[in-house]
Amino acid sequence: MKPSTKRLVISFAICALFTISFSALYCFREHIRPLEGLEYSAQNLVMRYGRTNAADSQLVLIGIDRLTYANVNFFQPEEYQAEPALKLMEENFPWSRAVWARLVERLLKAGAKVVAIDLVYAAPGPGDEELKRVLDQYRDRVVVAYDIVETKTDRGEQSSLQLPNDSVITYSDKAPAVEDDRLGCVTIGPDADGVLRQCYFRRGGDQMRNVLGPDVILESLSARILRKYGRPDLIPPGFDDKKFRFTANPGFGYKPLPIGAVMSPHIWKTTYGDGEFFRGKIVLIGPMSELFHDYHTVPLGSAKPRDQQEIAANEMPGPEIHLNILGAALHQEFLSAPSLFWELILVVSAGLAAFGLGILSQNPLKRLFGLVGANVGYVALAVAYFDRPNGLLLPLATPLLALNFSSITTSAYDYFLERMDKRRVRRTLERYVSKDVVKEVLDNPASFFNSLSGVRKPVTVLFSDIRGFTTLTESGDSAALVKQLNEYFQEMVGAVFSHRGSLDKFIGDAVMAVWGNIDVPGMTTKDGAQQAVATALAMKRSLRKLNDDWKARNMLHLEIGIGINHGEVIVGNLGCQEKMDPTIIGDPVNLGSRLEGLTKEYHLDLLLGEQMAPFVGDTYILRTVDFVAVKGKTKPVDVFTVMGDGAAQTVSMPVWLARYEDGVRLYRERKFSEAAVEFQECLRKQPDDYLSSMYLKRCQALIENPPDESWNGVFVMTKK
Repeated sequence: MKPSTKRLVISFAICALFTISFSALYCFREHIRPLEGLEYSAQNLVMRYGRTNAADSQLVLIGIDRLTYANVNFFQPEEYQAEPALKLMEENFPWSRAVWARLVERLLKAGAKVVAIDLVYAAPGPGDEELKRVLDQYRDRVVVAYDIVETKTDRGEQSSLQLPNDSVITYSDKAPAVEDDRLGCVTIGPDADGVLRQCYFRRGGDQMRNVLGPDVILESLSARILRKYGRPDLIPPGFDDKKFRFTANPGFGYKPLPIGAVMSPHIWKTTYGDGEFFRGKIVLIGPMSELFHDYHTVPLGSAKPRDQQEIAANEMPGPEIHLNILGAALHQEFLSAPSLFWELILVVSAGLAAFGLGILSQNPLKRLFGLVGANVGYVALAVAYFDRPNGLLLPLATPLLALNFSSITTSAYDYFLERMDKRRVRRTLERYVSKDVVKEVLDNPASFFNSLSGVRKPVTVLFSDIRGFTTLTESGDSAALVKQLNEYFQEMVGAVFSHRGSLDKFIGDAVMAVWGNIDVPGMTTKDGAQQAVATALAMKRSLRKLNDDWKARNMLHLEIGIGINHGEVIVGNLGCQEKMDPTIIGDPVNLGSRLEGLTKEYHLDLLLGEQMAPFVGDTYILRTVDFVAVKGKTKPVDVFTVMGDGAAQTVSMPVWLARYEDGVRLYRERKFSEAAVEFQECLRKQPDDYLSSMYLKRCQALIENPPDESWNGVFVMTKK
């Protein structure tokens, strides 16, 4: 399997694994609290920052506020005569039911369409007869609350109804009490995380069998109000809970009117127009203070601090929640969820999106931006569907988990794969070039591969070859020879790499190394030339150690010749479609190879081309070898060698070297007799010096047979 295909298969497998896992978890999310909690939290965010329902001006909330029930002198003295019930409101709470009777009657006479009281009159109390009279008289326009209470028993929690006492409402013997259309259930159940997002309009059958019996239907406060309002068609069918769109953050949707203000004759007249404000409206009366403990956690949050510091920003009083439910019903702003099939389709789509991101780009930054875009896009999609009429609550957390886990894991896999590939490439490259060069190639691959298309660069090239290797291969033991050759290459290539060079190729037993073909930070052209010479000297030292070791093991003694040249060459990727290699071509390369061959002619192991001298002359002691035209070239070049195995600071210049250089200068000036004297003096001090002996023989021959005027000191080499 191709590496690219293998990567796609594994990436797809990773995405499929996470997609299937999260799909399965989503199906059983009710039993997996962390996942269910994440989904609920995501719903909170959507409901908090998505569209809210418009507040309906037909809905009015009268709140039982702290100021009125705390025995504060709220009313003016003259108001007590106009409204006797005000005296009752100065008594300790709970007030006489006559207060509620007077308030309800006032609102209904003013033209209110429906008045609902979010209070349960479970125990008998003063004023019951007055309240009963009003409830009977206006039975088609009033609704009173009752609730469901949970009681702990030996058999567990038992549900029962808490109804207004029979001194407030007289119940029929022919029908269950809850079927009295003046009663509405105010019990609201939150979701599993304790946040209230949904409501019900009716309960019945198995839902309430233990409380009501099988055939009794319970209707909520909102359902009763809608019937009395003349809009039973707005009550959703069935017994299922309905998620609804809230009107606004707590305290910012339906702001309560203080009950004291409504009961005040002066404010009733000046502010509410003798009750004209309430004409045709639904009025809900209920407790709005934290002391009533009728606050519920909702998915919204207040934009400002509450006046009651002990109430959390995401808590809403029960009466305000009922008005939110009524507002949702009046505007049909209920929310629904896709079927499980479509929810799973969204999870699968998220996994496919993660796989698609991996296919489109392997660049980590682009993939990160793509992942962020996908997350933002899906959240925007969820908000857009939520904001539509009859909004849709898309699952948010699970698809995003599938998307992000799949994408991050495939990215980690790609990163691991890339690191493995890079390590493999690094190991391969380090067999050919130094670690500095490898780092540059891997860190800046674009510039490196651009250079392979063909560029001109000044480089230094080194050729190293074993003398007489062909003869050795004919007579030596092949296995031992291969082992010895590998030991040799190990040291020679190590010398190249330790001096920041690159191994261009092996040519049989020859080594070709280059400096400057790859840009290495901090290395100049001069540095490359000096590193090449340092490499040659290191090769010579290493070979001496190898020969000492080989001698102890009865192995062959090897000698090498090294040629180094500098010049502008073409760097490029050369070869055919089946095989291509990065290499260099040009005349400086050919001359470097010729110089290596000339080492045998001059009985030396190192020769430098004339363009090397300006770069290394101030670091190494150079000795002029010859002014030679190599085979195949018409233009002659000066050739040098390096004295000693180190830099000038560590090698002393021989006294005779100055006389040798004078001899070479006199020789090229055609002063053969004077040059011969200098070379004879050198031989007197260095009897085995081949170059001095070579020049002395040339001088003697030219003295006997003087050259013509065209002679320029060039020695034409007839062999490679």
